[in-house]
Amino acid sequence: MAAREDNSCVENNDGQEGFANGHILSVVTAQTIGYGNTWPNECWQGAWLLIVHQVFAMIVNAVTVGIIFSRVSFPQQRGRTIAISDSAIIARRDGILKFMFRIADIRQTQVIAPRVKAYLYTWGPPRYTAEGDCIPAKIENLDIGYIDGMLLLPLVEEHNIDERSPLCGHTHETLMLVNAEIVITFEGTTEFGNDFMARQSYLPNELRWGHCFKDMLSHPAPGTTQYRIDFSGFHEVLPLTGFEDLTQSQACQQTIHGDPNSIPYPLLNENTFVISSSMVLNHGTDREHPRLQFRVGDTYPNQHVGITVRALIYRWMDRDAAGVPQDYTVQPLDIGFASGQDRLLLWLPMTITHVINENSPLSNWKIPEDALQDADATIVILLEGYKYAGNDQKKDIRMRFFHTHQNIHPNHVFQPVVSSPTVDDRKPRVNWVDFHTVMPVDSMDTNHSGRLEALAGLWRTSGVSQSHSGTPYSNEHTMHSLPHSWRPGSFHASKAFPSDDSSIGNPRKGRTWLPFFAKQQQIAGMMGK
Repeated sequence: MAAREDNSCVENNDGQEGFANGHILSVVTAQTIGYGNTWPNECWQGAWLLIVHQVFAMIVNAVTVGIIFSRVSFPQQRGRTIAISDSAIIARRDGILKFMFRIADIRQTQVIAPRVKAYLYTWGPPRYTAEGDCIPAKIENLDIGYIDGMLLLPLVEEHNIDERSPLCGHTHETLMLVNAEIVITFEGTTEFGNDFMARQSYLPNELRWGHCFKDMLSHPAPGTTQYRIDFSGFHEVLPLTGFEDLTQSQACQQTIHGDPNSIPYPLLNENTFVISSSMVLNHGTDREHPRLQFRVGDTYPNQHVGITVRALIYRWMDRDAAGVPQDYTVQPLDIGFASGQDRLLLWLPMTITHVINENSPLSNWKIPEDALQDADATIVILLEGYKYAGNDQKKDIRMRFFHTHQNIHPNHVFQPVVSSPTVDDRKPRVNWVDFHTVMPVDSMDTNHSGRLEALAGLWRTSGVSQSHSGTPYSNEHTMHSLPHSWRPGSFHASKAFPSDDSSIGNPRKGRTWLPFFAKQQQIAGMMGK
């Protein structure tokens, strides 16, 4: 067109004109290939036309490349390659109660800086503050431990249900009553630098008590080094031994009570404290003063510092000695750390002793008839220390409850578990299998040993209801962890979540959130589209 208006604007060696020649000139200009037989001359009309053409070509290139790049590196598509198990598990691993779920990356490209977060949402009746402010829901963070920075293999994420966990004290029934929901979020960065997220949530009926995830990993054949992963069983869970025919409530109770004689596995950055499952009552070298003993240890020694242990006795009563109404009294037991400055070095298991003398809160135990008032007493042991072996210095605690009528063995001692160092490596050996084992001790003083047996006999026959052993998080402590407004007596039955397992087949039923595409369908249905 410019050449037709003014032949001096475009020069052509062959003297050719037409649309094809103009198109070639346009492409050469846009792609900066270099002019050949046709080129522009000094002409203002052609110069302005080339400027407009070049700007338009840059815009078209930018839009085209942006669309293609966004479709190729769409982060939402990357988030769908992160698999999170449909069901979660609450079970014990080496005696530690844990909340667990499985996560995996099904693509071969690596996720940069993966992060996993978990939150507990409770939707019980709204709580009102002292000022009258209404708080309809409670959101608490669940601390997730180590996550593989590369996600090379499917990973089972763990949350320890201990005294610091929001799940501590909860059972299947209490989670149903407060309409609990655990929301899991996975955040990561693609290889192109785009952030993406995947999300999953679990309702109470999707928490499998006393189960484990099916093994997906196949070891390489002899002579090969390639592992195989069967993703067909990624969401499958299997009941542990003894949980095959139990209901959710029964499996919950059996999981919570657990085995009091378990030992934590020695893992770095884990709470590896252990307290004996029972106490012993015996006479030492001083025959006049009995000894109340328990044993503490650390299966991964040297990763805790500043370790302290405390012992307290709780006596339940309606009134004190003066007749004043009182629920209970609590008194510390002297175990050699009264100053608060003493610290334990749990390089090896230690037996902690409380001497029952005239100044002891247990001085009435010397006379069996006077000790009858403590038949329902509870002794609480608290072991705490700071972990320094990991990246963060966190405080670990371990608690255990001992009932006098059930968890105290008279005329017994703890079985030795430490072997002397060998000549080869000069290191002592600890037999953790017998850490909780007690054995009777023969005493020449039948008078004092008979008193201890009589004391235990009075406790056992005092009519105190038998309960489970001193395992933390037992059902008798469950309701102490729930606010009064969330207890079953004050919760409207119609608001409780259904007790059947019908929601397991529908992963979206009853959830507080919906994926983006589900929300669009819901909105379209409300608008009648």
